This record gives sequence, structure tokens and C-alpha cells, in this order.
Amino acid sequence: MKALLQLIKYGQSYWLDNLTRRKITSGELKRRVTEQGLRGVTSNPAIFDKAISGGDDYDAQIQQLVREGCDVHEIYERLVVTDIQDACDILRPVYDASDGEDGFVSLEVSPHLVHDTAETMAEARRLWKAVARPNVCIKIPGTPAGLPAIEEMLYEGININITLLFAIKDYEAVAQAYIRALERCVAEGRPVKHVTSVASFFLSRIDVLVDQLLGHRIRPDASGGEEPRAQQLLGKAAIANAKLAYQSFKRIFSGERWRALEEKRARVQRPLWASTSTKDPLYDDVRYIEPLIGPHTVNTMPDETIDAFADHGVVRENSVEADLEQARQTLRDLENEGVDLDRVTWQLQNEGAQKFIDPYDALMKTLAAKRQRFLGATASEQTMALGALRSAVTSAYPALDTRRFGRRLFAHDPFLWTSDVEQAEAIHRRLGWLDSIAIFRRRLGDITTFATDIKDARYTHIVLLGMGGSSLCPEVARDTFGSAPGWPQLLVLDNTDPAAIREVESQIDLARTLFIVSSKSGTTTETLSFYRYFFERVSQQVTGKAGDHFVAITDPGTPLGEEARHRGFRHYFENPEDIGGRYSALSYFGLVPMALLGIDIAPLLERAHQMRVSCGPFIPAAANPGLSLGTLLGMAARYGRDKVTLMFVEPTRAFGAWAEQLLAESTGWVSIPSMSRT
Repeated sequence: MKALLQLIKYGQSYWLDNLTRRKITSGELKRRVTEQGLRGVTSNPAIFDKAISGGDDYDAQIQQLVREGCDVHEIYERLVVTDIQDACDILRPVYDASDGEDGFVSLEVSPHLVHDTAETMAEARRLWKAVARPNVCIKIPGTPAGLPAIEEMLYEGININITLLFAIKDYEAVAQAYIRALERCVAEGRPVKHVTSVASFFLSRIDVLVDQLLGHRIRPDASGGEEPRAQQLLGKAAIANAKLAYQSFKRIFSGERWRALEEKRARVQRPLWASTSTKDPLYDDVRYIEPLIGPHTVNTMPDETIDAFADHGVVRENSVEADLEQARQTLRDLENEGVDLDRVTWQLQNEGAQKFIDPYDALMKTLAAKRQRFLGATASEQTMALGALRSAVTSAYPALDTRRFGRRLFAHDPFLWTSDVEQAEAIHRRLGWLDSIAIFRRRLGDITTFATDIKDARYTHIVLLGMGGSSLCPEVARDTFGSAPGWPQLLVLDNTDPAAIREVESQIDLARTLFIVSSKSGTTTETLSFYRYFFERVSQQVTGKAGDHFVAITDPGTPLGEEARHRGFRHYFENPEDIGGRYSALSYFGLVPMALLGIDIAPLLERAHQMRVSCGPFIPAAANPGLSLGTLLGMAARYGRDKVTLMFVEPTRAFGAWAEQLLAESTGWVSIPSMSRT
């Protein structure tokens, strides 16, 4: 323990590269702070994946969030924000005692935003506000897209931990971004004392890749009595790179430009040594700690590295500046051996992003499964006898995730289906069904009030006048559920045969009938012909205003809407224009007729909402019911419908046992997530 406590004497803070709820609730984190000199904590998606999926510590909060109707991404953020807040509170005495120089807890923006500047800033602001602690650091990757976000967030006063730094030039770029942010604040007369940032420079991953490349260059049959140069360089790249990065730090945070900021009480942006666990078992387990001790530095270590350093670590003052010429020679020798460190660091930065994306997606899959379990979502399962399609379907899942299909779908990206610009524009205007559930949950009260008024007005029949998509859902609902006792009967007229019209008219009393004129465009010839015929019949035979017997459902600004206002229709429902007719079941076109049948549409919308959450943009394809079914249908269309069979298995005890046995004895079967109550 003495070695850990000595670090601060020589200007280095050590932070814990791990955060779990159990560390917080058990008192372990507090003991590390008060007894072992811990001065900060970092987290990332991989850490949270292990913490949340590794046990039941989070289940009680997950259950509560499921009851609140949170989607999977909201659940994730609420879980991690709770942990970050609690950790910040434990580290707050360190923050206060150091006058805001230390005691930080880091929280990373979504790794999927690594190349998205605007969304990175939006998420950084949201997380900063959600945690609401002065000692939280938002982690933003030091990629080209992250650089402007880093500067802007620092300018706005948000503490930033720049992550995924491997190259010295990238480190220098983020250090300059920090200085620019401070200068902007000073120019506006704003204080900069509490603008805080660390730059996380990754270590062990560099050696892993460089050692692989050097291994390719070691000849087993080499002779001459000398150790191969490539072997001499094994395990030296990362430390040499870090030592020279520290020299860049000293140069940038000195001189007249920096002194002008220092006079305004600005703090330096400390280098933080990250990825310090030794990946190669042949290397010393504290190799990334001992040689990198120096003023204004942070070393973030996982538990096992902290324990190793506490047990046998050696603290040497300013070791980070020792053997500098040797470090420079190491980089020259690597270049001479054909190892291009710029390419290595570029590759590692991109691989590093993926190493966070993979556990992030795995965690989303875990949370989706927990959510379904807490919802009791076991009512049905789709089981597919895929045969030759098995490989195609299962391999398509990661391909969809690579293309970010779910996220792009919910962002209304039409280029998922076409590269033609005109077609894409048409598709984009028809993706409103993705948002219709939320819209019409808010309009539920208006629909049910209208339906109750119609029931109280003692109408006996509802006649829906429509063609195609606008009449499909009402007809299915009528044939499936019928009318509830005391509610009107629904007739659907979508056939221009005179006999069909006479058949409808023979069943109704015009004085006690409400006509729903449904047309998305408001110009459908058949629908408007039905309307004109029955409006004339009502005008001739019914006392009072004929418009009282008519309701319009159409898009904004259509001729039908104008007609409804002109004729004084009883009601005029203006549907969102970006919902296509065949996708309009959960909009006025489907919900109003269903409500008039006496169907309780509140639970329908609630279950639809739950299903939308289960298919949400953050759910990986393999755990996403909608994408799974879509993948099946797409592959079946590509390889032939005769290659696939869908079987819906109700999980009754006997039938479920039979299905399990059948699946166990068959080959080429896979299951996709529940589609019923999820």
C-alpha cells in the first residue's frame, strides 16, 4: 500500500479503471479512497457490461425502470448515471480537498458516436446535466470528429476525459483544443479555474499489436551470434511512445501562450496513462506503472494492477523522464524494422472504438432480455425451421449491426432501401409509422372522448368509406373482434360495384348512421364518389345538418379536409402526412374505427409501445424481434420461400415441452425473440 500512497508525493494520481454497484454498496470504493489514496474512477461500456450482466445487483432498479416504461437505452443511462452519481459523491471529499484538481469519475458517451461530432456534443451535455456533479468527467474519443466536440464542451465548462489516444500527434491535437477552449473563455471574461480535462493515452494495446508485427520479422534461423533486432524491441513501443508524449505535454504547457492562461488560474490538462494492465503474461505486471511516474500525470489501473503495484511496485521520482534518448531510438528502430507507428496507432484507435461498441451492444442485448423477463414477455415465440437459410440468417445479424440498421431505421434513413435520390425522398416521407405510437398515445383521450360521444348519440352503424390501406385495419378489427355490446356496428365500403353499395344502404338507417370518409390524399376518386352519394342521400332524407353524420380522416391540407370544413363535418381528423395508408393501423385511420367498435385502444397502444421499445434503435439485430423477423423474410425472398417455415409456438407446458423436444431433435432451427407481449 505504501507504493500507492507514494505516487501523489511525486505528482501522480492513481485512478481505478473499474466501477460496479457492488464496489459502491459494499463500501469498497470508499475504503480505497479514504485508506488507499484512490483519487478517481474511470468507466467505459466494457466495464458496465461486465458489471450489469455479471449478476443481479442492478435488477431491482431495472424492474422499476421497466415499470416506468423506459426503453433499453434509457434503462442503461439511468443505471450508469446512478452509479456515476454515487461514485462522484464518494470522491467529492477528494475533489474539495484538491480544490477541484482531482476526485473525478469518468462516464463515456456512446461508442457509436465516435465519428459524429454533433451527437457527441448532444450526449455529453445530456450526461453532464443528468449526473449533475462537478466532479464528473465526460469521456469523448480523441478522433477527428471528437476534436471539435472536445473543444466546444470544454468551452462550455464540461469536464472532459479525452479517450482513445494512441498517437503523439493526436495527443498534441487535443492538448491544443484544450488551450483554445480556455482562450475562448478568457476572451469572454469567464473564469477558467475549474475547467478540467485529462488526456487518456493508451499503452498496452500498442505493445500487443507492435509485438505481433515484430514477431513476423523474427527469423527462427537467424545466425551471427546477435539477438535479432526485432526481438530487442519487443514490449518497448508503448512506454517509449508515452515518454515522448509527456515531453510534448511539457512543451505545450509552457511558454508565453500557456503562462497567459496560467495567470488566469488555468490548470494543465494532465496526461492519463490508460490501458495499463499487462496483456502479455511474459511481461512484468507493473511495467506500465513504474516507468511513467511524473508530475501532473494520472495512471488509471484495473483492480489487479493496483494490487500488484501495492504489493511489489517500485516508485521512482520522475521516472517518466528517464531514458528519453533510448525512447527516441526505440521509435527510430521500429521504423527501420518496417513498423509504421502512425499506421499502428490509427488502426488501434479504430479497433478501440469497436472494442467499446461490441460490449455496449452486448449490454443492450442483456438489458433487452432482462426487460422482457420483467415484463413477463413469454407469451409466444417464433421458431424458424431454416434449413439452408440458417447460415444466411444468423450471419446477417452482425452485418445489419455493422450497417447500424436499427439506428438508421428509427432515424428515418431511406437509403437503407435504395440509393436513388428520388426514391429515397419518397420513402423518407412515408416512415412516420415509426413514431405514430408515441403521437397517438398522446391523442388517446381525444379519440376515446369522440367515440364515447358517438355511442351516447345512439348511432347504430358506422360506415367507413375508403379504398386500399385506409380500410384494411378497420375491416380486420371488425372481423376479429366485432362490436362491443351497446356500440355501433361497423360496415366497410371499399367496393364500387353498385350491388355492394346497395347492400350497405339496405342495412342502415341513414338518420342513425355515421359515415367516416377515409382518404390519405383526400382525392381518392372512389372514396369521394361514395361520400358524395351518401351525403346527397342524407341531405335528402334526414332532418338537420347533413354534415353532422360525417367524419373525415385525411392528411393536412387535402381537398377532403377543405370539404369537411366547408360542409361542417361532425369531426375532422388530420393524420400525420408521413404515414402511408398500408402502415396506418396505429393512426387515426385505424384507431378511430376501432374505438367506435368499443375496442379499448389504450392497452393496444401500450402493447404497441412495448413492442416498439423491444425493437428499438439500440437493440442489436439478434435480440430485436422486428429486425429478426425482417431478416428472415428478406433471406427467404432471396433464397426461395420454400426454404423456410415459420411456426408459432404457444408456450403451454405440454406444447412447449413437445416443441423443445422437436427443436432438440431437428437441425437448422433457430429462434427469434418473442413477438407477442414484448
